[in-house]
Amino acid sequence: MSRPQGFWGWALAAVALALALFHLYTAFFGVLTPLLQRFIHLLGVLLLALGLWGWGGGRPARPDAASAALWVLAAVLGAFFLWSLAPARIADRGFFGPSGLETWAGGLLLLLVLEATRRSVGLPIVLVAAAFLLYGLAGPWMPEMVAHKGYSPQRLIAYLAWTTDGVFGIPIAVSATFVVVFIIFGALLDRLGAGAYFLNLAMAASGRLAGGPALTAVVASGLMGSISGSAVSNVVTTGAFTIPLMVKSGYRPVYAAAVEAAASTGGQIMPPVMGAAAFVLAELTGVPYGRVALAAALPAFFYFFCLGLMVYFEARRRDLRGLSAAELPPLGRTFLGQAHLWLPLALLVWLLVGEGYSPMKSGAWTIACLAAVGCLAALVRERRLPWRRLLEALQAGARIAAPVACACATAGVMIGVVSLTGLGVRFTRLLILLSGGELWLALVLMMVACIVLGTGLPTTAAYVITAVLGAPALVKMGVPLFAAHLFIFYFAIISFITPPVAISAYAAAGLARSGPMRTGFWALGLGIAGFLVPFYFVFHPALILQGGWWQVLAASAVALVGLAALAGALEGWFGGRLGWGARGVLALAAVASAYPGLWLPLAAAAATGGVLLSRRLAARVS
Repeated sequence: MSRPQGFWGWALAAVALALALFHLYTAFFGVLTPLLQRFIHLLGVLLLALGLWGWGGGRPARPDAASAALWVLAAVLGAFFLWSLAPARIADRGFFGPSGLETWAGGLLLLLVLEATRRSVGLPIVLVAAAFLLYGLAGPWMPEMVAHKGYSPQRLIAYLAWTTDGVFGIPIAVSATFVVVFIIFGALLDRLGAGAYFLNLAMAASGRLAGGPALTAVVASGLMGSISGSAVSNVVTTGAFTIPLMVKSGYRPVYAAAVEAAASTGGQIMPPVMGAAAFVLAELTGVPYGRVALAAALPAFFYFFCLGLMVYFEARRRDLRGLSAAELPPLGRTFLGQAHLWLPLALLVWLLVGEGYSPMKSGAWTIACLAAVGCLAALVRERRLPWRRLLEALQAGARIAAPVACACATAGVMIGVVSLTGLGVRFTRLLILLSGGELWLALVLMMVACIVLGTGLPTTAAYVITAVLGAPALVKMGVPLFAAHLFIFYFAIISFITPPVAISAYAAAGLARSGPMRTGFWALGLGIAGFLVPFYFVFHPALILQGGWWQVLAASAVALVGLAALAGALEGWFGGRLGWGARGVLALAAVASAYPGLWLPLAAAAATGGVLLSRRLAARVS
């Protein structure tokens, strides 16, 4: 895509830099009042989204007339809102409600948010938000199960644009504090060469194994995805190298693209950063983010364990070899080449988990540490400070944050409508009614709802919608609050590789020149662990560290056996080639291992061991 040029380019660069510096300043010295902090953040990302993306969604070098007019309107509206957010004006609205002019300004703000979201994120999320707004207006005419008294446009605007329950609700609050700081951190890591470093390190560590190039993609995408939190950007950065490498080593293009899509999507569940939705999860559940990252570590490991096994089994089944030593960088030299990049990551984990710092403060100090070690490394190697890369990272971080923040603001609109109309209570009743009170069926229905609602939506929006609607129902049926939200979080992410709108798979298919829909179905198969792992930690809470150490070990052993059986069933190899009967036994064992209790998981482990032993004996005889 072309970049804006001339005065337009300078103006957008200035906005991006100012927005990044504003967030770093507030991260170190304290945030402003809630509405003011969130509005300044929203204003900055609106100016970026309306300026960087044209009317048709591309990135033109110069603005079209509509974009220029909307950009000026956003700036004028921003000045009016800043004046209206003075303490005296807020007090007046608390007594008398918004004035007529403020109502019009609030309506324009909602329209600008939806337009900026359409440009930077896409039309599906805007259509969903429009459906929620229509529901808020047309309550009396809705079916009895979801009907409500209905609200006037003025009441909706007052609630959604002038309180902290709509556009300025929890999603944009998280975006304006935690998320943008970590996006800047990821952009700075990228500018300092972390992407190439992690890729080379993964290749050096796993390249010689059978299926080495695919394992490299799994490891590298997991490492980069845990920092960037973006599945699609992860696909296009690491996939540009790993997909051709996999194809060269013998994997089919569609399979190579599917591996990259599944691994990059899984990066969003990999601590320590995970992505924007994880910070919203921490806010909605009241669990400190450090504990969220710690509890999410084992399920993330299981996802990548199953994915790695599947690509390894595929390589063994097709007799694919790893890379030769001459094709691989030496592990020790590669690790030491940019080992200084591990220092900020270690500091981040220590601050979040060890010291219990807030994510925003932890991210700010991690950025400072990364900038310091990056400058020191550049002074030693290049004899100069990397000022240009630092400035580019700040601007890139703000630009990357724009679509995330727009999606968060639009998700806030949906939350506001749900809160105002009581839709969440009605959804809870409906889910319990449809499931007949059976938890396993309620979980399956919630899984389907997450995937359907997440079709074409960013992870944050998909998670927020389904969490606000569905998490109370799961909690009412006995699922712990954190487990219920993490269950929904997983399936909001899995929607990225679930056809018909498998966004990550489509991006990978473009790199591999494979069919997008076919790639999506292959990615869905490779990411199948993402469908099973959430059921594991709901029925075995020890996997999210809710239990003693011996319970954690026992539940982990059950999950490892079940996921190994799942990988073998899908790939048709488990110590040797498998027939359909053996694959069916392993598939049943994988499902049975997720069931609560003792006897079914033990039977699943016995069946899995029996299949493996039979293949070993058959191999010896032959």
